[in-house]
Amino acid sequence: MTEIPNITRNGPEVWHLALPDWGAIDNVWRRHQPFALWSVGEQALLFHWLDAAVNQGSETVELTVADRPIEVRQAIAEASLWPIEIKVQSAASIDPAKVDDVVDRLPNTPALKRLPTDGWSLITHWFELEQNWLELFAEETRDYGNYAAIGRNCMISPEAELIPPFWIGSFVSIGPGCKIGPGAVVEDGSVLAGGNRVERGHVGAYTYLGPETDLIDAVIDKNELINVRRQGHIKNLESFVASGLGADQKNKAKGPSIRERWIALELYLRWIRHGFSSESEFTDLNGTRRPALADHSIHARRPWLREVIAGKLLLFGVTPRPVSALNEVPEEWHGMLREAAAGAFSYADVVGAHDIGSAEETLHSVYQTGANADHCKELFNKWLQQLK
Repeated sequence: MTEIPNITRNGPEVWHLALPDWGAIDNVWRRHQPFALWSVGEQALLFHWLDAAVNQGSETVELTVADRPIEVRQAIAEASLWPIEIKVQSAASIDPAKVDDVVDRLPNTPALKRLPTDGWSLITHWFELEQNWLELFAEETRDYGNYAAIGRNCMISPEAELIPPFWIGSFVSIGPGCKIGPGAVVEDGSVLAGGNRVERGHVGAYTYLGPETDLIDAVIDKNELINVRRQGHIKNLESFVASGLGADQKNKAKGPSIRERWIALELYLRWIRHGFSSESEFTDLNGTRRPALADHSIHARRPWLREVIAGKLLLFGVTPRPVSALNEVPEEWHGMLREAAAGAFSYADVVGAHDIGSAEETLHSVYQTGANADHCKELFNKWLQQLK
């Protein structure tokens, strides 16, 4: 029987850490999080320190927090992955002399010689932290290849070029002609339309980056751009440049138009020869009973065309799906798909992803919930002419 080696502890049993109180100088980006919860590569900066605590054999981490301790407690409760005890103590201010270290940089790196003093120096400090983490991560995973830097259920075009170091989160779609890296981070659920260059750049979670849009020495989060090199800050970008992947309920239609019903009737009669019907039903995300489809082909949507004719379903929307289709989908997408107007056909059909509930189809459906509605409808109408 192989003996289990003893754990070698090279760190303190109780590790006292302080989180920097930099909320007052965050006057450019104005993030709704304390600095220690800003994402650095794959996870929040604080979580890198908790990983280090486990690696050095510490059994307890005591955090002294002066900036939004409630958010710190919530973040730890939602991601309790560490086999150690984590205590959060609120304080009016932090005294670095009374703790073992300060979570203002990556663990196991030299203490800061100069602290950020304003919004731009804070952003620059965070940006360089992430670039340093990418270099460290690339070195640690060099033997595993690029796959170690790619999350779950991603769709990456074979025409895209990936240049280390980079980090790509889960449920990310990267179109053809993209050049990702060096120094690129693309967070969970983001969609890069194609022809994008991301070099020393950060794409925030659930962000759509329009075609032929470059991101160099810059950060884009939903429709907000921060140019780190030139210290430029732009909000409310045009949706064809960048946008957040969230449901826009202001344009949500109540029911199909007369024209949509007429088109549905025309297709329904034309597709009789395909013989698709429905003898069973399923309950969609909103609790509505829908006809079940025989397979994933377009012609199998004929029972849904009958729903359009009856005014129960739009011709173009996000295709209905059962609750079970959300099992492998990030929770941030659940509300988007539930609240989106349902249709017999979707933007995913326009780009050839007809397998409802698949990773590819779901990505395009989530994109549709936040993309420019007129643009998507225009593409759908062109596709519909070819279909007819």
